[in-house]
Amino acid sequence: MPEATSRLRPIAAWVVLAAMVIAVIALIAGGNPLSVTATEGSVPTASTTSGTSAFSVHDEETVYVTGDPNGKPRDVVVIDWLKLTGSGSGEILDPGPVTAAESLTDDLEPQLTGDGVRWELSVDGARDFFYRAETDKQLPVEVDIVYTLDGVKSSPEELAGASGRLRIDVTVRNLIELERTLDYEGIDGILRSREATYSAPLLAPVKIDVDGRIFTNIEADPEIRNITGSVVSHTFMTFPQPEQTVTIEMDGSGIELEPIVVSVFPKLAGSPDFSVTDGLAELYDGLQGLEQLSRGHEQVLAALAGGLGGADLSELAGAGEGFGQLQAGLVQLETGATDLGRLTEGQIAYLDGIIAGLRSQNYSAIASLPGALDTLAGGIGATKDGVDGLVALLDGQVQMLDAVSASNAGLLATASTLVSASPDATTTALAAGLAQQQMMLAALRDGDPVFMLPLGIADTRDSLEQISDGLGQTLGGLQAIAAGSAPLAGLPAGFESIASALTVLRDGGTVQGHVLPGLVTSRDGLYGIGDGLEAAGEGVGEAAEGLGGLAELSDLLGDLHATLLALKQGGTLGGAYLPGVDTTAEALGTAASGLGDGLSDAEFGKKVIAAMEDDVTAYDTFLGKPEGATGDVRFVFRFDGIEAAAK
Repeated sequence: MPEATSRLRPIAAWVVLAAMVIAVIALIAGGNPLSVTATEGSVPTASTTSGTSAFSVHDEETVYVTGDPNGKPRDVVVIDWLKLTGSGSGEILDPGPVTAAESLTDDLEPQLTGDGVRWELSVDGARDFFYRAETDKQLPVEVDIVYTLDGVKSSPEELAGASGRLRIDVTVRNLIELERTLDYEGIDGILRSREATYSAPLLAPVKIDVDGRIFTNIEADPEIRNITGSVVSHTFMTFPQPEQTVTIEMDGSGIELEPIVVSVFPKLAGSPDFSVTDGLAELYDGLQGLEQLSRGHEQVLAALAGGLGGADLSELAGAGEGFGQLQAGLVQLETGATDLGRLTEGQIAYLDGIIAGLRSQNYSAIASLPGALDTLAGGIGATKDGVDGLVALLDGQVQMLDAVSASNAGLLATASTLVSASPDATTTALAAGLAQQQMMLAALRDGDPVFMLPLGIADTRDSLEQISDGLGQTLGGLQAIAAGSAPLAGLPAGFESIASALTVLRDGGTVQGHVLPGLVTSRDGLYGIGDGLEAAGEGVGEAAEGLGGLAELSDLLGDLHATLLALKQGGTLGGAYLPGVDTTAEALGTAASGLGDGLSDAEFGKKVIAAMEDDVTAYDTFLGKPEGATGDVRFVFRFDGIEAAAK
């Protein structure tokens, strides 16, 4: 029997077991595992096929590795399954660094050459053949197994038959490092290029069998747990990037361990879900908006603090004294307004007498006189409606009196002419009454001690001129049309017009379409002004009492200035540190920037995953495969167990 065949038999039993494990893992992973792409020179590539190309080839490699209990490899054997489909004959070169080859198909013999294994064969439809190859090629992973008994690292020889708390750490280390230059679009829409360095995507389930008759109190977190009799198989899924360690702990008595099996498939452990980044993109936009809002708040606080910082409030301490002086001035104004109101009230009483006198006379006899007055035309002129104040009002009243006096003088002249022409008692009494009325009008205007009027309306007007720009013209004039007896016939109406005009002067009314305030309005206004000034004085007095705190306002505003600065840029308030708005803006900016970087990294991650998926597809052989062939590859590591009898 050839030496190669004799070396094959010791692993025959566990090859079947490994094949079962591979089938289970492939089923869990969703089908046959694929392969990865490596950087040029680090992962095997396909070789050439010589001879005819009348058939297609699929090369399926299973690499079996045996090793000691610590994970050190001892033998590497590749079982190569070539599946041919088509029709024809020729030579196939299965390339690779093979040191020994043995056909497992009786009718074919391999030819081991320096560049691989050659086969001469023919195919009619479909044909499968197997061969066993040995190689010293470096494996894509290495395994390190560490045993700890009761907290002390122990060798397999020390563990055999011992008792205590056993911990097993199995580390799978990926030896294939890949480098890629990937193009991706960041969250800002800018196309970038970035280097990616990672390990080849290798899924490496670790299977540890535990005999429940030997071990209890097991602590482990395997993805798969199977029970066969008293033996529990714990399978841990690892995806070393570049390495990963699985651990199991248990209490053992008379320790024995089954072989540890590590299978390796070129396959991704699973594709991450990047859909969450869609919502995070909106969050990124929101954080940028909040940062801009906080920057706006920061500018507002800076403007407020700057305004307060430049204000000189030292003069506010004397504001209380100034308000006291203002109160004294208001008291004086209130007294003056009240006195003027009383004076106006006297003028109103005097007008009452004149109006009563005019309306108490019986002028009916005058209407029958041949030379009765034809008409007495009168009207009230317009005045400014009080906008210019009481001065304008009294100016109008003076002008009205002048007009009344002029009219009265005309009537008096007419009456005097009648007396001269026909002196009788009626005309004589009329002339005397008009003369008396003329003097009373003059006294009302300018004042006359004889009539107990030391001050007239003109004097009142002069007194009010300091409060108002003057009273408007109040007299539109009464035009007397006297032509003999015709004007005298209208004399009663003229007196009534005079009385009405004086009533308007007293009470106010509409003259020639303009509203004319009266002396009553002046009186009430002056009293109202006095009351208002009194109330204002009281309010100013109360304010003056409360203005003592203005002396402290400078310090208060200084505190406000410090508070605004603390709100803007952070500081200590009330013994506690307060972060500022600028901190918030900076934090939001940092968060937005960090999230943006994260989202850009996620886009880069998508490209990395896509590259790894390409790598999985491309890594489909360990030794090599015939030119144009497809392939699959997997690895099974079996590390010796520990037998109690060996101690």
